[in-house]
Amino acid sequence: MKRGTDHIWRLIKYKGDIAVYAHCKCGYEYNCSKNKRNPDGTWSFEQEVAYIFRYCPCCGARKLHMTDFVEHINGDWWDESY
Repeated sequence: MKRGTDHIWRLIKYKGDIAVYAHCKCGYEYNCSKNKRNPDGTWSFEQEVAYIFRYCPCCGARKLHMTDFVEHINGDWWDESY
């Protein structure tokens, strides 16, 4: 099996889910976000990208970049219609 050639993590957010996911062209995706904190120290419902892998664990593609914006998917993660 050859190493993947996709160098960009695509950031997506599903309807009804608060998490932000990093998606590879091979189909692998994982939760790459964590909750932000409010100025007073309490938890917020907003998410920030915190965990980005350098390689895709599934296909081995070296990831050099991620998208600048979070793409909102109007569906659930099991639909795979995106």
